[in-house]
Amino acid sequence: MVHLSPHGQAGAPPKARRARTAPTWLIGALTAAVVLALCPVSATAATAEPTAADATDRAGGLPPDIPAAATAPESSLPRAERWPFSEQFPRTSGTGRYDAGAFLWTDWLYDDMGRGDFTYASPEAGANGADVFRAGIAGDATQTYWRVDWNTLLDADVPVATWAFDTDADATTGATSWPADAGVVSPGIEAAMIVSSRGAWLIDATSGARTDLTASGATVTVDESSRSFVVAVPRALMTAEDEWTVRLAAGVANASGDGFAPAPEAGDGSRVYNAVFRDRDDEPFLAGGWTDSSTRWNNGGQSAALTAGDVSDFAVELDWSRIAQRASTAEPAPTGYSTRWYVSSLDLGQGLDAQARDTYGPALRGPSFYGRVQPYTVYVPTGYQPGEPAPLTLLLHAGDRNHNGFGGVTQDDVYGPMCEDRGSICVTPLGRGNTTWYINEGELDVWEAWGSVARAYTLDPDRTVIGGWSMGGVGATRIAANHPDLFAAAVIVSGAGYYDTQGRRDQEGDESRTENLRNLVTFMDSGSADVALNNTRRWDAAADAAGIRYRANYYEGATHGELGESLGWSDAAAYVEQHPERTHAPAQVTFRWEPGDARPDLGITVDRAYWLTDMAVRDASARWSRVAATSHALTTTSTEAVLTDQMQVIDGRNVQVRDQAWAPTGEQDPRNALDLSAENVAKLRVDLDRAGLDPTEPAELSVTADGKVTLQLTRHGATRVAHVSAGTHLLASPDAPADVTAQRIGRGAVRIKWKAPASDLPLDRYIVRDSSGDVVCETRATTCRLDAGRGAQAFTVSAVSILGESEPATSSWRGGRH
Repeated sequence: MVHLSPHGQAGAPPKARRARTAPTWLIGALTAAVVLALCPVSATAATAEPTAADATDRAGGLPPDIPAAATAPESSLPRAERWPFSEQFPRTSGTGRYDAGAFLWTDWLYDDMGRGDFTYASPEAGANGADVFRAGIAGDATQTYWRVDWNTLLDADVPVATWAFDTDADATTGATSWPADAGVVSPGIEAAMIVSSRGAWLIDATSGARTDLTASGATVTVDESSRSFVVAVPRALMTAEDEWTVRLAAGVANASGDGFAPAPEAGDGSRVYNAVFRDRDDEPFLAGGWTDSSTRWNNGGQSAALTAGDVSDFAVELDWSRIAQRASTAEPAPTGYSTRWYVSSLDLGQGLDAQARDTYGPALRGPSFYGRVQPYTVYVPTGYQPGEPAPLTLLLHAGDRNHNGFGGVTQDDVYGPMCEDRGSICVTPLGRGNTTWYINEGELDVWEAWGSVARAYTLDPDRTVIGGWSMGGVGATRIAANHPDLFAAAVIVSGAGYYDTQGRRDQEGDESRTENLRNLVTFMDSGSADVALNNTRRWDAAADAAGIRYRANYYEGATHGELGESLGWSDAAAYVEQHPERTHAPAQVTFRWEPGDARPDLGITVDRAYWLTDMAVRDASARWSRVAATSHALTTTSTEAVLTDQMQVIDGRNVQVRDQAWAPTGEQDPRNALDLSAENVAKLRVDLDRAGLDPTEPAELSVTADGKVTLQLTRHGATRVAHVSAGTHLLASPDAPADVTAQRIGRGAVRIKWKAPASDLPLDRYIVRDSSGDVVCETRATTCRLDAGRGAQAFTVSAVSILGESEPATSSWRGGRH
């Protein structure tokens, strides 16, 4: 970082501190070069207004066994140097709040495209060099503070920011044109402040008089760690009182750092890349369509305004009295559509691929948005109440789109039935780019966004649906198939298919993963004019063969775009609501996975389903690993899969509806037994409690394997290990103890002895009961002494292993001395 002294000399770099930004401020009267009287600020206690609650370190409301990528504490951002105020900036873009002497604002991410087509001439901009992430305004008794956080700061000489101030609450006074060649107008400007890595200058907007602030006692701190510019201005140079209208714009700095350089696309007119203080009213969820990038990043209003050169609508009314009183207002919590951000664990560098906003087509590409802060869209239904667990729906966008990928004129056709009508919070992550296909870093973004949502809202861990369209449907298929125990349902819209982490798509046999979806319900659809029709038919046939519960709709004449943007979502929502909760402990579990398809380095494992966990592959070069298990203790009803195939009219279209459900065929008595088969599996863990086995009754575990397998059996926190070879093996609870005798010793005391029985697994203990059935002794030895008072009676002894208790063996009485 560089700290500029009052005379512009580089001083020793102060110790870096963590930082964030915010923006709502006012400024008092302002003089061109004269020292004004100090305007003191009261340091009174905060008012009774609610304070923003800090996000908890760990996410709650998540289903068990979710990958560590979702549960890990969120990474921290560095504190901004020379910013002695709050770092609790809003997590919602386009919103601000007061907090303990500061106004904090969060801007939209990746919206730095000026009129919609601006690019950067310098590669040091990282194609994102003038993107304001956050802005802050604060004050104490001696100074006012002005902070800008940049999304990307590869080269501190790239960006420039200009603050424009209407200090008298009168838009008819002052100037309208912004200084420093910004090329924009807004009413009522009394003064402006230009900030770059080279310094800060205060300009009288009417006379044009310029004051070099760093030469007059102000400081400019450039903190490359927090990516922040912080200007501290003595109140003698800038008073701050009453209410101000404040605006902020950013662009590329000229050679001297005191003005705007033109964008390659615009030598004349506006040179602003990013106008701050735009809220949701200024930037609807997604204005227009997907023909260009000027609306995709919540920048449609900005693009139109900068094309016209008028930023009048983008402002914040700053109340200096709230800053003086150190008032705090609540973290904004809007319902409906909003854009939030989180801090990723991933360090990919800064900026973005220069072509990241272009249309790539379907080809797989790696992550193209590198920043440590990532955005996601969230829809919060109007009936949501904090503290009351709400369902979560993950909606993954298509290729060539971003986190706003379901937005536009038909957005309510998706978010209405899937989110508002179901009372479900909905989340669409960016996925680190528009053609990552949600593998590797793209998949990590889904888990981390899920964790971020869980820190912000109260979620029901049993009511999560994952869905997606096109590329998003492939991503939803991947995540649901690899983590079926996390979801109640999957919705695959015009996008059945699979990409593995090696970048291989739709290999032969990929559709056999549908058997993993046995214990959730799956909706898929396509249309006669849809490019994904053949893939959907293929996965439909596999789902039929696997006997899972699913519905496949085929809409007559439907195109790929119609399906993703509007058609069929109401039927998808109605179908998943028939099965609203995930299954905790199913009687049958089948899990097929591809060796090497996990990313443990990213906290993404593929090794568990329901009560089968910690699965490890024997041969990493093989096509598949597979485990199938049935708990007869949980099986009380026999069923068969019944498929109906008929034509219906849905949304005014003729639709072939293939609906497979389970029909009961009879009742059956549960047995304390479990069947397990393992293919290309070196190790797995079986949770006997979740599998429903009764520990007080004899149990059997039948294991069929194609090679050596290490079984870890767990119960009540204890683990026992069994090693089996290729073939079929029956592991059972112990045999009954042999040669049980009871002998009186001493005055009424009794000693009971027995021989250890055969057992497939180590014995945990023996249980001795008297003739009334009461437990009189538990021991690991093969003898037990009972105190006086025990007469001649029959005792039973049973052996216990992790698979349960043996049949009891009755003692024979041998008499003995008194």
